[in-house]
Amino acid sequence: MAKTNREQRREETFLEIKATARRLMAEHGTAGLTVRGIAKEMGMTPPALYRYYDRLDDLITVLITENFHALADALEAAYAAAAPEKTVDQLMAAALAYRRWALDNPVDFELIYGTPIPGYHAPQDITVPASARTLVVFVGLFVEALANGECVPPPPYDRVPLELRPHLEQIMRDSDPTGSAPLLALYLALVCWPQIHGLVMLELLEHIGPVVGDMEFFARSQFANMGRAIGFTI
Repeated sequence: MAKTNREQRREETFLEIKATARRLMAEHGTAGLTVRGIAKEMGMTPPALYRYYDRLDDLITVLITENFHALADALEAAYAAAAPEKTVDQLMAAALAYRRWALDNPVDFELIYGTPIPGYHAPQDITVPASARTLVVFVGLFVEALANGECVPPPPYDRVPLELRPHLEQIMRDSDPTGSAPLLALYLALVCWPQIHGLVMLELLEHIGPVVGDMEFFARSQFANMGRAIGFTI
């Protein structure tokens, strides 16, 4: 059924509000995001903006969840496009896609992983499932790699530390009631994620690029070294 002109204008206004919020964040950082600022940029009054979002927090939550889903979509697309016969290639593709999405969308990446917005508290029931999608991609890769023998973790990565086991077991019970995924897959994904994320954050903040020069080569080599360390043959 075709949308009415009113429905179309309302949808376009939602998109404009989000685009304006992103532009303001790019100019002033996440802490500079206000209803008054967005309304002024759009030539609206603050009360008019509240007809679309009840609170600024609601808008922020929408932006955060959309960004998490967009990042996960990019990882899943890279994973799917990589050679399926080699899980290590899929791991590398996902890691590089993580970096590429962050570099292409620095404002959105900062919103989900950067400086917290003063006074904003993310609703866990909405944001956690969205944020978990990125980790799920890496967990799935390790489930497959452990099953097909492509990843043979050496010590200390061959077992989950006892100190972490109870908490990780609870996460697995909550997310995988069937118990089909090995706990080690989650642990290995968590080992990799900080290494990928940390390098990306250092690059975004321009701390490491001026030192190493060729960031594309450096990122690829570091991700490959990460894969070797946890048991892939590269």
